[in-house]
Amino acid sequence: MALKRPGRFWLRRRILVTGGAGFIGYALATRLAAAGAAVYVLDIKPSLPDFELEKGARKKITYIRGNVTSKKTLDRILRQKRIQTVFHLAAEAIVKRAQQDPVRALEVNARGTWVLLESARHARGVREIVVASSDKAYGSHERLPYRENSALNGLNPYDCSKSCTDIIAQMYAHAFGLQVAVARCGNVYGPGDTNWSRLIPDVFRCVSRPTVLDIRSDGTFKRDYIYIDDIVNAYIVLAENLVKKSLVGEAFNFGNNRPLRVTDVLKELSRVLPQLKFKIRNTAHNEIHDQYLDARKAQRTLGWKPRTPLRKSFDKTGAWYAEYFSRRKS
Repeated sequence: MALKRPGRFWLRRRILVTGGAGFIGYALATRLAAAGAAVYVLDIKPSLPDFELEKGARKKITYIRGNVTSKKTLDRILRQKRIQTVFHLAAEAIVKRAQQDPVRALEVNARGTWVLLESARHARGVREIVVASSDKAYGSHERLPYRENSALNGLNPYDCSKSCTDIIAQMYAHAFGLQVAVARCGNVYGPGDTNWSRLIPDVFRCVSRPTVLDIRSDGTFKRDYIYIDDIVNAYIVLAENLVKKSLVGEAFNFGNNRPLRVTDVLKELSRVLPQLKFKIRNTAHNEIHDQYLDARKAQRTLGWKPRTPLRKSFDKTGAWYAEYFSRRKS
C-alpha cells in the first residue's frame, strides 16, 4: 500500500526542522519540501547530505547552520522566517557517544529542547511543535510492550537524555499551554541512514567492502524496527492533528507492533544479501535486552499504522545502499 502524501495543510506552510541534516530529519524535510512547504533546516553539520531522497526536493530546503542550544539563533529563525510548525529532531542520537560523553548528550538533548521550547513560547505564529523522543526514554521495564503511560525510566546516559527531552516537552505543554506533542519511535531504518554504528546500515556497509559484520550482543536482543517512510508519515500525521484533535502534551508510540531479535533481522536481510557474513561477539554492556512499543494509541487517535511490509522495506533499503556505495566507488 502506498504511503499517503502530505496534503494541502502543508502547502506554503513555514516549517523548521531542527536536526534536519540527520537521517530522519532530512527524510522529513525532503517530504515536506516536495509537498510545497517552505522548509528551513537547522543543524550543526556543514550542510545537508549530498544525496537526494526525492528528485528536486533538496534544493527547495533552506539550510541554516547553527546550534539548537543557542536561544539567540532560535529566536532569530522563528521570528525572521515566520515559522508556523516546528519538528524538533536535533539531538545526540548515538548511544555509544552519549555513554562516552554524557554531559554533551544532556546539553544537546535536554538543554536543546528547553531552549527551543522557550523560544517558541515567546514567538508569534508558531502553531504546533512535534518533539522527537524515543522508545529509549522508557528505560528498562519488566513488562512489555511499552505503553504511553509507562514510566520514563532512562538510567543510562542516552536513555536519560531522552527521558529528559520527553518530560521537558510535556512540562511546556501543561505549564504554558504550548502546542507540543511527543513522538516516541522505535529503531528507524531505511534509505538515507549513513550512521554505520546502527545494525542495518552496518550490514550493507560490511557487504559492500566486503568484511565480516560484528554483532555486539548475543543476537537475542529484541527491538522495534520501523521503516523511515512510516516514521516520516507519523510525524506529519501527528502535526496535522495536534491542534485539530487537542493533543497538546500527549505522547505517541510509533512502532511496528512486531519486535524482532537481531538474528531475525539478519535472517531476513540474508534473503536480500546472501553474501552476508557475521560473527556474534556478545560484548555489549549497559544495553537493555528487550525494548518494543505498543503503537495502538496512534492507530486509534491518528489513524496511523506502519504500511510498508518488512520484506518490501528491506528490498527498498538494499536498493538504495547498492546505489549509494556504487556512486562512491565510481
